[in-house]
Amino acid sequence: MSNQNAQYQWPKAVKLYPDQGKKSYRSKRLRFYLRSALHFGQIKRFTRFINQHPEFIPLFERHADFSYPLAHRFLDKRFSAARRFEAICDNLCFLPEKIAALNLPPLWQHPICFGEVIEGFELYLNINRHQPMEGFWALELIQKESGRTVYLLTFGKVQNALLIGVIQGPNFEGSKELVKQLTKQCHGLRPAYFMVEAMKSLSIALGYDRLCGIPQKYQNKSRWVRAKRYIVDYDAIFAECAASLQDYWYLPLEIETKNLTEIPSNKRSKYRKRYAMLAELRQQISAALQ
Repeated sequence: MSNQNAQYQWPKAVKLYPDQGKKSYRSKRLRFYLRSALHFGQIKRFTRFINQHPEFIPLFERHADFSYPLAHRFLDKRFSAARRFEAICDNLCFLPEKIAALNLPPLWQHPICFGEVIEGFELYLNINRHQPMEGFWALELIQKESGRTVYLLTFGKVQNALLIGVIQGPNFEGSKELVKQLTKQCHGLRPAYFMVEAMKSLSIALGYDRLCGIPQKYQNKSRWVRAKRYIVDYDAIFAECAASLQDYWYLPLEIETKNLTEIPSNKRSKYRKRYAMLAELRQQISAALQ
């Protein structure tokens, strides 16, 4: 249990990058030291901010890597140091405030489960346990049997909109077969697009009327899935979701549906089931956040 009188301090490099066996992370620690020195002023301001909001101290005690985006990158490569500081402070507050208003514990203590949205798979609202520079918060699709995260969507807040930072699928043995299985269970909807639909529903449930996607070239850490030279193209994903490109990709929040009369008769049942699944997903997310 954390000491109630504990004060936040900028983490030591070794806490983020300890050596593991014979593998040295000395170069990463050096980069952390240099970036910390360059952002000394911002770090002092951030330290004051966190100590004025002690409810966040347990998060930073457990996850030292949540500090690093201040001195490196956060959500959008275009952010200046000052804009990054503002965005990080805003992003730390907006979702925990909404969760607290529902009398629920913080996500770093207890993620919110939206239920078994696909047979054998549960959807969770959680902190981003993987790469905080891509957004502090995440939707995770978790396989019940193994407890493994198979799809991850990270997000944050920019101005008055939510912003998708990354959509990451499985990259382990058997991934290709798992994606096929999920696509079939989603009635032909590919899992990455299912995650976008889930994020649309979450945006509405949280009271936002705008959802954006980060353009590929402005992502903080472009993820190249090196599986048979397959490259994840986020611009293509957002474009296929009927998003319009401006400073960000702006996604429509309504569930995209086709006129069933325009669909071949042998595929109409599949589309009906898909739309029913997405409507139920929207209802489950809304019910969990009321």
